[in-house]
Amino acid sequence: MASYYEKNKEHGMKYLRELVPEPFKAFAQFDRKVFKPGALTKKEKEILAVAIAHATKCPYCIDVHTKKAKRAGASLEELVEAVFVVSAMEAGVAANSNEMRDNGFSQGYTDFSHSVLEAGHLSRAYKELIAAAVAFAIQCPGLADRHMKNAMELGITNEQLDEAISVASALKAGSAYAHLLQVLDSYME
Repeated sequence: MASYYEKNKEHGMKYLRELVPEPFKAFAQFDRKVFKPGALTKKEKEILAVAIAHATKCPYCIDVHTKKAKRAGASLEELVEAVFVVSAMEAGVAANSNEMRDNGFSQGYTDFSHSVLEAGHLSRAYKELIAAAVAFAIQCPGLADRHMKNAMELGITNEQLDEAISVASALKAGSAYAHLLQVLDSYME
């Protein structure tokens, strides 16, 4: 399948790591700690990562974490459902910042959001957890509060929420890290 970015850029990352080794080492340690199984399994964290990578719009992160999620046992159906949660959260930011409630479109958004958050290949509780983590990644406190509350009402623990938010944090950092390749390309032109 054609791609709009070059996947094999390890040579560039190696060069950048040599320029400033300590920040790269610190990021790698942070990332390893975040993705270590705990209250959430490796598979759950990687599904979250795929979702959040869509929120950060990082094709490198999508590629890496999709492969890791697959190796951890995630199905394509689970990944697609997770990304639809992102879609609903992104739409929710626009819906909540607009007078959409008053212009007749709110029912369409509400129906979409409810459909996305229903149990399917992923449980409703886990989808609410994804929604909360994505809301943190896209910096929408209202959605974060709502979906954290919903997740906890469905049995998600504080530890699971903490780990999901840590995944969001790592993906936000990882997106900037991965896009250093663009800095290198532009600088070398």
